[in-house]
Order: sequence, then C-alpha cells, then structure tokens
Amino acid sequence: MALSKVVAFLYFYAIARIMGPHATGVYFFSVSVTSMFTILADLGVSQVIIRSVASNDEKAGRLFGAALRFKLAVVPLAILASLGYGYVKGSTPETMTAIGLACLVMAVDTFQLIFYATLRGKQNLRPEAVGMLIGQLLTAGFSLIAALSGLGPIWLVCGLLMGSLWNLFWSLRNVRTQAVSWLVPKFADYRALLKEAWPFMIAGFAVKVYSYIDPMFVEAYHGITAVGVYSVAYKMTYAFQFLPMTIAAALYPALSAAWARKDFGQVERAYLGTFRLLSVAGFALSAGLSALAPTLIPFVYGHKYDGAVMPFSILPWVILAIFIDYPIGSLLNATRRAELKTYAMLATTIVSLTANALLVPRFAGVGAAVAGVISFWFLFACGLYFARQEAGGLAKTLGILVRALGSAAVSWAVWRYSSIHLPFLVAAVIGGIVALGAAFATRLLTKEDLYFMLSLRKASVKTEEIHAES
Repeated sequence: MALSKVVAFLYFYAIARIMGPHATGVYFFSVSVTSMFTILADLGVSQVIIRSVASNDEKAGRLFGAALRFKLAVVPLAILASLGYGYVKGSTPETMTAIGLACLVMAVDTFQLIFYATLRGKQNLRPEAVGMLIGQLLTAGFSLIAALSGLGPIWLVCGLLMGSLWNLFWSLRNVRTQAVSWLVPKFADYRALLKEAWPFMIAGFAVKVYSYIDPMFVEAYHGITAVGVYSVAYKMTYAFQFLPMTIAAALYPALSAAWARKDFGQVERAYLGTFRLLSVAGFALSAGLSALAPTLIPFVYGHKYDGAVMPFSILPWVILAIFIDYPIGSLLNATRRAELKTYAMLATTIVSLTANALLVPRFAGVGAAVAGVISFWFLFACGLYFARQEAGGLAKTLGILVRALGSAAVSWAVWRYSSIHLPFLVAAVIGGIVALGAAFATRLLTKEDLYFMLSLRKASVKTEEIHAES
C-alpha cells in the first residue's frame, strides 16, 4: 500500500511539472469534486461488509448482495451531484468533461472498493496491495505518456480510469475465487445494512468535506489555475499520511485486547508509547517541509509554482496533528467510544467550512492552508479531550506534545537558516541531524526505541511492547 502511495505522488509530481498549473488545476479540481461526492456512492456500506465477513456472520453473503444492489441505485446520484456541482459553478467544457470522466472513475472505484472489502474481511490484504500497485503503475504510465505528448488534463483522468478498471477486474477475480459469494438479499438485509452503515456514512462524509473542501473554495474564488498552484502544496503535504498507518497498524488490536482484560495500565502505556513515536515523525516532517518550502518548491516543481511557497510553508503543520491523532482514534475505538470520534469529525467539518469561507476569498491558497491547519488541530484537540481519561489524563499527552513542538521550533529554525546559506540537500541533512538530536535531547526518542525498531526486522513485535513514556 505504501509503495502505491509513493507511485501516486511521483506521477502527480511529473505531470504537474510537465503540464503546468492550469492543466494540473483542471485535473486536481475534477478529482476533488468527485472525491467529495464519493460518500454518496458508498454510504459506509463497505465498512459493514468488512465487519460482517470478518465475524463470519451467516448473513455476510446476503449483505454483500444487498450492498451491490444498493450501490447500483446510489452511484447515479453521486454522478448527478458531481456533474451538478460543476454545472452550477459554471465550469468550462474542458473541466466538465474532466469531471464526467472522473465520475466514471468514481463509479468503478466504488465497486472495486466493496470487492476489496470482502477480502479485507477475510484478512487477505495481498490481492488489494498487488492490485493497487499495478493500477497505480498503469495510471502513471498512461498519464506520463499523455503529458509528454502534450495532451490535455482530460487524458490524465483517462489514466485514472485505466487504473480503476484494472482494479475492478482484479478485485472481482479474487473475490470470485477467495472470498464470499453474493447472495440474493431479503428486505430485512437492506434495513440491517443501512442501520449498521450510518455511523460510517456520517464519519465518511465529514472526512471528505474537511479533506477536499479547500481546493473547491480556491477554485470558486480564484479560478482553476490557482487550484493547480495550491495542489502541489496539498499533494506534497498529504503524501505522508500513510506513514502513521505503518507505525500504528497493530495499536488498535493491542489496545482492544488490553481493554478487554481490563489491563488499563497497558492501555495507557501502549497509547503513550505510540503517541510519542508518532510525534517524532510528525514534528520532523512538519518542521522540515515548512522550513524548506522556499527552496523545495522551486527545486521540485520549478518557478512556475512559486505561488505554492507560502501555502506550503503553512500546510505541513497539519502533519503533526494528523500523526498524533491516530493513536487517539485507536484509543477511542478500542474503548468502545468510536461515536465520540464521529462527533469530533462533524465538529471539524463545521470548523473547516467556516475557516475556508472566511480565509480563502481574501488569501487564496494561503487561507486554505491556514484553514487546514486549524481544522486538523481542532480534530486532534477534540479527540484528546474525549480520550483524556483512558490516556492517563491530559498532562502526560500534553507533556509529550510540548516537547515535540519545542523540538519542531528548534529544527525549523536550523532548517530555514541553513537553507538560505547552504545547498538544498546539505541544508536538509543538517536539519535532519538537528531534529534527531532534539528528539533524543527531549527524550521523545530513546535508545530502547531504536532497539525496538531494529527488532521488527527479526521478529513480529506487538505494538504494546513499545517503550512507554518515562
């Protein structure tokens, strides 16, 4: 999965560099519009299928059949919503065509998503990982050929469609041979499906809004080229979201097991240990990307994207908030209080809409970046408040956070100063060394952590073995 994310970022970088801000803006905007309305095409039913298959529910086959029929009914609504948004916005024919093709991508993706969901329920992730990687490579290859041939953004969306069609074929092939069969559902199955899906639907809606609303505001007030400029800051920031998944992958089951046996001390230690390690990765990425933005953007994308420097000096500060929010979400889920995370997401949606509405009209991409930082730190604060008791109180978590922010400030200053006076790569290395030293000096990182990380290469080690805060 991580390799697929890397491929996706690299081909976006290539097409942005080749195509320029306007074409990149059309491409990114069309994908953002359909991503916003994807929740209408799924409504959370995929998560229900994962849970049903994983629990060996005798109704899993019928629920799977009900979900497929349900998607056939709601996908046209998602397509109409996406096209309707573009029409009401007065999008150009080129942009409307790109949105139309992106709707086909959305329709294909929503079915391959539910096929992969059954495989996840069977705890068989390999087909999805292979399929996603091959799909990304197909998309990358087609898109690069289109960009180098001087074709427009419409052909870039065709590249996405090619990758999605491959994943539809691959997921269906694996479902037919390895997972559950879809059966004819009863009327009660539709009711059960929707009843179980609505919490996931609400959470999914909230995530889509505060994740994709900023480029839509930028386009509404400043045009499609401004979206293209902002998109490089957006993509470079959110490309790192997969990293906390690799560290916190085992946290949820470890917390759930400890909570079930009422070992509350172990719950606290596992949470604090993971929070501390993710704060190290988060502060280093936030400080480094932000400080190096004036050099990094021209170095990577060229001077035609200089307008992304200011947004990219701000937006990376969401990375620390996103990273340290992962263990909080796992803690709430493990302690059977997932609905509180949903409330936090809904509140964040309101904050994001308000912040974008106030800031983007006047400050364009800079305003969108500030709105993003406000939204994700608000989401973290809400989650921490809800999980404060199980986390051992606020003091321990905030103590780690203060040390992370202090380390980030020192590292940011070194990175920024050295980038002014030294070559980019030299400055990046020096700042990285200082960030590592700051992490050790503040005991965010210890020798025991390094031994633990090295041991992962030799044996399977549970997340609960991470050394807790000392």
